[in-house]
Amino acid sequence: MSQEQKTIRVMGTGFVKTTPDTTRLTFEVDSLHDTYEKAYAEAAIGNKNLRETLEKLNIPKDSLKTTNFSITKETEYKHKEDKFVFVGFKLHQNLAIELPLDSIITSKVMSALGKAWPELEVNIAFIKKDSHDVKLQILESAVKDAREKAEIIAATLGHKLGGIISADYSKRSIDINYHEERLAICDGGFGDKNCSIDYTPDDIEAGDTIETVWYLE
Repeated sequence: MSQEQKTIRVMGTGFVKTTPDTTRLTFEVDSLHDTYEKAYAEAAIGNKNLRETLEKLNIPKDSLKTTNFSITKETEYKHKEDKFVFVGFKLHQNLAIELPLDSIITSKVMSALGKAWPELEVNIAFIKKDSHDVKLQILESAVKDAREKAEIIAATLGHKLGGIISADYSKRSIDINYHEERLAICDGGFGDKNCSIDYTPDDIEAGDTIETVWYLE
């Protein structure tokens, strides 16, 4: 490229709306115990109950994944004593399960798991299980947007848009997720009308950018 060759740098943005097809439930439990053994026992019994409950619902027990688990020694600062004192062993665990986008199935699972381990808190999210095609659509939209902007800029500057020099997209990633909501888990049983979750999730909006550099003729 000669020193006289002019270029422009343009950022293209792509947006796509897509319908979620999967419900993701993430469960969290935090509890404090006076011994390590009691904290571990709660985790062991709770996890056993959860997986047995899923099997009763004809859902494979290995569908429930543990994403985080810890038992830590907790202390608390006492101002009068001017020191940290032991308060107990804290159990912290996160679990997740993905289900079809079906409010009846989701309600049954939440209700059943709530009875199996009442201390659980739950987040619900709606996702696109296979987002490969969506990501390609976003990329295509971003490239078109970049070219349209580049053509307008070139024309405004009194030039024609030349060839493309580079396009930077190598380190970008897109998370195709609907926002999460924290819910109080229901333990009233399948027949409790208050346990039903009737939802119609909105489309997921996802976007990304691509940086392009063009010649000007």
